[in-house]
Amino acid sequence: MEIKLDPMQGYVTKERLFDQKKAFISTGVKAAVCYKEPKNNIPITQDMIREDEDFITLVNRGLNTVYQDHTTPSEHQMVSLEITGAPKMLLMVLNNEKQYTADERSLRYTKVEENNVISKKEVELYNKWINILCFVIENKLGDFYRKFSKSEAGAKKSILKMAQENARYMVSVFMPTTTTYTVPWIQINKIISYMQKVIDDPKDDLEKRLVPYFKEFISKLINLDVAITKDSIYRNLLDDEKSKDAILKKHPEIKYYKDDKTLIYKNNKDIDLSLFASRNPFSGINDKNEYGYNISYNNYESFACLAQEQRHRTINCEMLVPDDFMSYVPPIIKDNDYLMKEWIKDITSVKEVYPQGQLVKVNRCGTIKNLLKYVSQERACDRAQLEIERVYVDDMIPDLYNNLKATGKDALAQKVKPYVKKLRCAFPGYHCPGTCGHPRINREL
Repeated sequence: MEIKLDPMQGYVTKERLFDQKKAFISTGVKAAVCYKEPKNNIPITQDMIREDEDFITLVNRGLNTVYQDHTTPSEHQMVSLEITGAPKMLLMVLNNEKQYTADERSLRYTKVEENNVISKKEVELYNKWINILCFVIENKLGDFYRKFSKSEAGAKKSILKMAQENARYMVSVFMPTTTTYTVPWIQINKIISYMQKVIDDPKDDLEKRLVPYFKEFISKLINLDVAITKDSIYRNLLDDEKSKDAILKKHPEIKYYKDDKTLIYKNNKDIDLSLFASRNPFSGINDKNEYGYNISYNNYESFACLAQEQRHRTINCEMLVPDDFMSYVPPIIKDNDYLMKEWIKDITSVKEVYPQGQLVKVNRCGTIKNLLKYVSQERACDRAQLEIERVYVDDMIPDLYNNLKATGKDALAQKVKPYVKKLRCAFPGYHCPGTCGHPRINREL
């Protein structure tokens, strides 16, 4: 795994390290806005703070906010990580936390090759199913793709992409990939403290497999000065004699921080990573679904589907790996008993690597508005991954409507009704920016 800082972000030194000194100054400014008294009856502004207060005052105040876990002032400073070679599962952990944005390479169309994570067997199964699926898709949907691609080459390219999308279900969710992950500075420090809880006490096999990646991730953020350690404070804030004397007068403990890699941010609220339901004592993942203005909905879906869903930060997702292995099966082969059995046999043969097609139990919580107006309006689409489209079009929205009616919430049910069994292009008020021209409500691929 390689992690670099985006040099175009504002808190990066010429050595491509995170600029902690600048970040602590900025934190000191933001914190002062909260409580500074007006000056000559004039409300305090950020510019006034920057003009009137010196470096020492601002840095000391910034330090206090971290020590005291008053973290909003240090959420304004963003860290942009350029991550390559990271396992998809690690990125799913990151993508399930809030306050971030990410641009991640899609594994749907990424060619799978053998490496230190992906085995020869996975690659063989991946290539085997690309060939099978290309043949099946050509026979069932070849004319469809030729019609809309307007060329034989375009049709073949589209068919190959769809075969790749489904064949990757055979490959481990630890497959290396690339992302740019931008997050508030204090938030990434919180996340690594949550990772440390897993390192100290992994609850199951999946968490145990994540431990070495979490350790590597934290180590690299320490080396980049993104993680706030005792040593990073010593090096970055005591870099000249004038600053050193003034800061040590206020914070004498820093004198003993040199070479100490201990993380400064403490998980005082005892928060866990949000993806793992087993770490949430309030999880509804083993309870009945709940329907109302707020929804708690459980189902089984693949790692690949969950990865699509969790990127919608307006809802909360968590997962549980069932004791018994189950897999997603592409609908396009479900009418062929031989291919069905072959698919299940092949994906079961690599179950120990957590293939992307493995079904996990998922709970998502959110408001009706967020589920319909955000997630569904992205995923209930002919161009989206089929599995997540069906979760919303075939299951969740009809279940929501039917249960609202069954429990006497008729007025709310009528508001949901226009979204039932429809793709987003038929949703009320939605104007699609695309030009696909082929919305299919009952597609197989």
